[in-house]
Amino acid sequence: MIIAEIGMNHLGSLKIAKEYIDKLSESKVDAITFQIREKSYYNGEKKKYLLRDEDYITIAKLVKSKNKKFGVAIADENKIDFLNSIGVDFYKVIRNDITNDSLISKLLSTGKKIIVSTGLSSDADITGFVKKNKNNKSNIVLNHTQLSYDAHECNLSAIEKMKEKYSFKVSFGSHCSNKNVLYMSLCYDPSDILFYVKLDNKEKYPDDKHSILVTDAHEVTKNILELSSAVGTGNKIAMINKMEDK
Repeated sequence: MIIAEIGMNHLGSLKIAKEYIDKLSESKVDAITFQIREKSYYNGEKKKYLLRDEDYITIAKLVKSKNKKFGVAIADENKIDFLNSIGVDFYKVIRNDITNDSLISKLLSTGKKIIVSTGLSSDADITGFVKKNKNNKSNIVLNHTQLSYDAHECNLSAIEKMKEKYSFKVSFGSHCSNKNVLYMSLCYDPSDILFYVKLDNKEKYPDDKHSILVTDAHEVTKNILELSSAVGTGNKIAMINKMEDK
């Protein structure tokens, strides 16, 4: 899947959330995600980023009406039953919650696809997670991401290494300020590609520097789909000359 992540770039506004969904419906993204952090996160100034349950009911219906899948990056396990009831298609485990056994267990009980971030995880964390969940491989995707804006720290080759070492599907989630790393990641055949979106360059969004403009989502997804075919099989074959003679 190609997944556009709104995260909390909706700024706590249902109106803005709807604007994202409407604009993303014009692109070929397969899915749209929002983010719900742990309760303690929404203290002080950050309380403004909290959407109401009624808002998520509206959002779920709108996303599905646009023929997109609806995902939630979730850190509050108390919200899972509610989210399941409104038809969430898949979940994402963020930051270092790969070691949160209670959260993981509850998510697995939904039977939905779970994309598990490895951004803050050690090799021991990932190995331990894989051993615990080897019987749930069909529902789990490990997400390679680096919590850095810098291209030189993307470490894209880790996608291939993780697939070989852990025998799980591996997706790529970009936090890089250079969107071209999304295209480069295709060389390592990630199962899914995730990128953040924002409405404009005027507002300071929670996920700002690594977000692409939502109006660019159409071009980005078009390029991802076209360039994914350029990777090929790796087998060299003879072919006719399809170039125009000079």
